[in-house]
Amino acid sequence: MSFLVLLTPSTDRYSSGPAAPANLFYDANMQTQEPRMIAFQSPPRVPRISTCRQRSIRRRARRYSLKRAVRFAVDVCFRFSGRATQVKALWSETERVWLGSKTFLDWSMWIENIDIPWAVATSAGAPADVEQLREAVLVELNSYWTNRLESLPSKERPNWLPLP
Repeated sequence: MSFLVLLTPSTDRYSSGPAAPANLFYDANMQTQEPRMIAFQSPPRVPRISTCRQRSIRRRARRYSLKRAVRFAVDVCFRFSGRATQVKALWSETERVWLGSKTFLDWSMWIENIDIPWAVATSAGAPADVEQLREAVLVELNSYWTNRLESLPSKERPNWLPLP
């Protein structure tokens, strides 16, 4: 069970002098008092909340093989439109940033509002075991990345460094 602590101002004494900082109150002798604390029980955090985009991808992925579902999910989540000319990076229209392979893999696997393994878990041929699913998705993501580096046209603008 988790608790939320709320700080409240003391209502019985206030400073008549200069303005007191927001978290301290002065008594008549100009000594500081700490604010009173009230503890409230807060409900436990929900472990996973999917976005509308993820639910939509998950519904459509049911019709696809795992490989096609991963590629579909990446296309929807990132919409890569070009590759960098001097470094190995792809431009994401959705995120509006250059992505290197490490950032692409991290975001695809671990960012809550992307989470491609969860989105494609219902696809045809997807392993039931979570670890096997994550490994299979990682293999497909690496394959997708390599394919996109070779097939997308080069793009020089915007000209800032990619995330690693």
